[in-house]
Amino acid sequence: MAAVEIDAVMKGRTLAITLIILLITAGLLAYFRPWAVRISVLYPRDLSDVLEKIKAEFEGGNWLFSVELKSYSDVKDLETLLARGADIIIADKFEVIRDLHEGGCIRWAVKFANRSITYYYASVVESSVHPQQSLSFIRFILENPDVWGGLNFTPLIPAEGFWKIPGELKHHLAKFKVIVDWFNRTVFIPEKVSRVVSLVPVITISIIEMKSADLLVGVDRITPTSEFLRIIYPKIKKIPVVGLLAEFDEETIVGLRPDVILASHTTVAERFGELGIPVVIIPMGDLSYSQILEAIRLIGEVIGREEEAEELVSYCKGIMDELLNVTSGLLRNERPKVYIAMGDGLKTHVSALSKDAIWLAGGLDAAENISRPSGGPPIAAVSMESVLKWNPDVIIAWSPKVKSIILSDPRWMAVKAVRDGRVYVLPRGVREWIIPEAEAFLGAKWLAAKLYPDKFSFSKSDIKEFYVKFLGYEPSDEQINRILSGKYVTKIPGV
Repeated sequence: MAAVEIDAVMKGRTLAITLIILLITAGLLAYFRPWAVRISVLYPRDLSDVLEKIKAEFEGGNWLFSVELKSYSDVKDLETLLARGADIIIADKFEVIRDLHEGGCIRWAVKFANRSITYYYASVVESSVHPQQSLSFIRFILENPDVWGGLNFTPLIPAEGFWKIPGELKHHLAKFKVIVDWFNRTVFIPEKVSRVVSLVPVITISIIEMKSADLLVGVDRITPTSEFLRIIYPKIKKIPVVGLLAEFDEETIVGLRPDVILASHTTVAERFGELGIPVVIIPMGDLSYSQILEAIRLIGEVIGREEEAEELVSYCKGIMDELLNVTSGLLRNERPKVYIAMGDGLKTHVSALSKDAIWLAGGLDAAENISRPSGGPPIAAVSMESVLKWNPDVIIAWSPKVKSIILSDPRWMAVKAVRDGRVYVLPRGVREWIIPEAEAFLGAKWLAAKLYPDKFSFSKSDIKEFYVKFLGYEPSDEQINRILSGKYVTKIPGV
């Protein structure tokens, strides 16, 4: 009888131990889930609490998946972990994501949430052995913004996608592109830009010359005053005027809902950045001839009209090459001195482009050592004594009025250009042919023909070609005569 009882007890203990072992095994299996696909996620250490919750939520609804979280503290730490293999990378700096993309580690990225001023980005590693399962984890992040919202994050709805976004994510994302502006600022703008505000006259004109005026919803206050532009593109009169350079009507601009603002001053970027409107900075007025070509390309990239921009660049570069083939070999002492006269004749244009235009055409800017005043337009006052000392061979008068003032003042008769009858009015179409945009290349070609009539020619067909090709308008002979005589008016403060 005792033996039977002992045997029963032993069997009971064995059963209990077996059950315990089974429970422990079940628990271990539930925890480790050896049958599950294990996704390895690399993430910034400060996201540990958040990603533990995301992991739990994801695994709770995906029994066949397991998420392995690996935190990193800096880029070096990330590189070490990445070398051991990973499926997903989450980063808190776009520069990290950009470098990984440029290095071929990832092909796309999504920007999905921010906390304070820190944004978070995610992507599947190109070498992942579980690409589809990893994609499911990122889709879970995008489909559950409430998880982030409940943890003091602000989810981006829709999230922003960059580069070659997988088709499975596209309906969760607004597609964006990355622009690096002139000051090396990284700016995120919609991939398809359809509403543009320009606070810079030469940028506004460049956009119009790229046959993209339809994108402009707000413009600077100078461009609509161009008499010739109002003939070519009458709709310019109906586009809201929103400011000029660093001055802007904030309320109107916000109401126009632009995809991007093009400006030349960082103060614009600082203000509208706070309002969530992207601003691309291009200081057109301070650029040289070669830089203008890069600026035109950048404008084309921003507005999504790269082909039109390249066509404009190709035209301008063709003129540069044509002129430089002759003028690049000229020594300084062989070049005629050229003075740009403004106002009463004793003001001059001192931009980098005006100096370049004269040099490209084979001349030498008589006022090359005069510095641009800080702030305001590139106009400097000079003395009559300085003009007499320079004794320019050629004078470019900013307008017919300036030429009249010079020729009617006896003091100017001592200047060689006046004595030799070489005072020319600067042509003016949409703008003066020395303003930093494509018309300035026409101006350089016109000036080269004035300085070296035996080496260069310039005709009405050159003018017609430009305006037909880039503004879709063929000027009449009468209009061309007005352009060449500088009679078309643009209202410019300080001029």
